[in-house]
Amino acid sequence: MQDTKELRNRIKSVSGMGKIIKAMEMVASSKIRKAQNRIFEARPFMEKLEDFIAELSNFPGAAENPFIREHDSFKNILILGITADRGLCGGYNTNMIKQINSKITEYESSGKKVKLNIVGAKGKNHFKYVGMQLNEVYENLTDYPKFLDAREISDNLMKEYLSDSVDMVEICYTRFKNAAEQQTVSRQILPIPLAQLKKNQYSGQKEGSKAGESITDFIFEPSSHEVLLSLITEYIYTIVYDALLESTASETGARMTAMRSASDASDEMVKDLTRKYHRARQQQITIEIAEIASGAEALKQ
Repeated sequence: MQDTKELRNRIKSVSGMGKIIKAMEMVASSKIRKAQNRIFEARPFMEKLEDFIAELSNFPGAAENPFIREHDSFKNILILGITADRGLCGGYNTNMIKQINSKITEYESSGKKVKLNIVGAKGKNHFKYVGMQLNEVYENLTDYPKFLDAREISDNLMKEYLSDSVDMVEICYTRFKNAAEQQTVSRQILPIPLAQLKKNQYSGQKEGSKAGESITDFIFEPSSHEVLLSLITEYIYTIVYDALLESTASETGARMTAMRSASDASDEMVKDLTRKYHRARQQQITIEIAEIASGAEALKQ
């Protein structure tokens, strides 16, 4: 027979933990709406930038832009991986670390050298634990990323690429679908993948659009080359900022889902412990009644 005092203590402990978990779920659910709104506001801006860059790349000399021109060699890769600063968000960090490790293995197996920039304390702790040297680390950004944070990260990426210390820059992050589903993705940042941008632009054209409507029909001042350079810089800032927003929303959604599952498990555990407590209490009462009856019978004799 289980001790009723021990069961009462366990019920009290699990109930208290359940209240904390429920509060964390409510906080995550309140944050996720704001995170979603920020994503929906940023996506149209980036899509329009991609359209402008794809159009401007048709001008003579665009292929010589330092952010579009590919390097002669393709030996050094810089990966920017975005993880969380905190845990308790289900498999979010584990999945992201697996994605980064997969890209590292893919490039190193083909004889390329990989540099790694990490956003988030969880990614930093993991890769330091496995003995991998980190190029840059950014912490305390994932709760509420700002555009200035994206600019700082992007400036370092562009500096590495322009100095020819890396031949390609790729970003690994988690794309937000909904609170229950997130997808780990990788995309090339530098050099700008013009073929992909033009493909997206063509597939995104609306039916019935007027023929001949093109940005190439305009005259640019100071020049199309300088406008393109300025737009590409803003585009890279926006890519990194969008990735930070997507990752924050994904982390919040994963945390909300994990806390909901933990809350349900806590409620179920309390019910199970309560049943055990009542059963143990009933057994204890039965034994006490039997003892009293036996004592009364002995006194009669």
